[in-house]
Amino acid sequence: MPEIDIPFSFDMALAAVEGRKIATTRGEKKGEIGDTFLIPDPRPETSGDAFLFQLIEVMAVDLETVANIYFRLEGFDSPEAFRATWRKLHRGHYSTGKLYHIHFFGRIA
Repeated sequence: MPEIDIPFSFDMALAAVEGRKIATTRGEKKGEIGDTFLIPDPRPETSGDAFLFQLIEVMAVDLETVANIYFRLEGFDSPEAFRATWRKLHRGHYSTGKLYHIHFFGRIA
């Protein structure tokens, strides 16, 4: 299985490492089912640890579907929190007129 690169912000890496985030939405497809990727542990008390994750599904969806249905899997408490973070990470942009790719993943090591 190929190892791919999926970068995460500090908050999103922390959510994934803590098990609160099991999906990430991107403008392009980052990999195929079975591909793996590393997320460095962002907690300051760790010494460079990283965790291995594996893609278990990738689907094309619109951003409102992610916000309204998958927000908890993205690591958020509400659709509004997902939208606010999306705008913060994408310079205020929140485009509902195109398809994005939601990547579902699980930690394997």
